[in-house]
Amino acid sequence: MREITMTLAFIFVNCNVDEGSTAERNVKKVRGVVESHETSGAYDIILKVKADTEAELRDIIKNIRKVRGVGAAITSIVYGNDQAD
Repeated sequence: MREITMTLAFIFVNCNVDEGSTAERNVKKVRGVVESHETSGAYDIILKVKADTEAELRDIIKNIRKVRGVGAAITSIVYGNDQAD
């Protein structure tokens, strides 16, 4: 199977009760996270992540899921040449 190069993904994070601020502070420290936003609505945090390869993206996602306070993470990968910086 050929490795697909991906450069940009958004990760939608649900936090454990009363741990949103702690989780948001700590996910910012994960290598590959370039933006972090606490939000209202269906998700507590939205992350913008950059990775050079699919394998690197998988590692970033694993590291985000290990952060204290993170309950669940849903990833949306951006495809195409029109990726914003």
